[in-house]
Amino acid sequence: MDPSHFYSTRPLKSVDDDLADIQVILRELVKKGSKNVKLINYYQGMPLCFPAKIVGCDHGMLDLDIHPQQAVAIERDRYTFLRCAAFKHDIGARIQYINVNKRAATLTKFFYLEIMAERRAAIRLAMPPPARATFAFNGEAISGKILDISMNGLAFTSNHLPDCAEDLEARISFMVPDATMSREICLETPARYIKTTDQDGCHTLIFSITPEKGTDQLLSRYIFQRQVEIIQELRDASS
Repeated sequence: MDPSHFYSTRPLKSVDDDLADIQVILRELVKKGSKNVKLINYYQGMPLCFPAKIVGCDHGMLDLDIHPQQAVAIERDRYTFLRCAAFKHDIGARIQYINVNKRAATLTKFFYLEIMAERRAAIRLAMPPPARATFAFNGEAISGKILDISMNGLAFTSNHLPDCAEDLEARISFMVPDATMSREICLETPARYIKTTDQDGCHTLIFSITPEKGTDQLLSRYIFQRQVEIIQELRDASS
């Protein structure tokens, strides 16, 4: 998932001035022996927040000992957010070096940000592979795929997307695997159009959803199942 979906930059000065200020504070933390920070990632939408230990800070780079599962997430997604009480905002950085086996990372090119994903009322998880789906409104049905989903929203993409009026009411049906039943099941939910995002020539419609009784339980079970799968994937890759 594109990390820019999870944050918004929060510059205090210029990009260069913020970078210089952050580096000064990081060096001061090392001098004072304050070596504990937290790293935050959203691996396939799953929030990961683990403590990390500062090993050193020199030449604009921060060396860290990190949690093994976080190392996997950073290696695959090539980003992380840093949180420390010494800063007014959380910090983003470029990944200079990452080694899963050594559980080590080097960060550089720091900037201030706000993690917008923390404002969400529910965890939004990626659906690999994207779920087959149908978006129905005003007697028209459009086939597509769902890229990610939560209990109150989803992202729908298709080769043919209509012009949608604000607050358009629709119904979306989609297939998800059900481990309990060992087969795919079809879920259907009322949806309300929020906005369209464009990236790399792909148009994606964002909807809020209000699953009805019964469907909400099945969707909740699927999302829990996905969380278990993601955690197990990280554990397997970091062992």
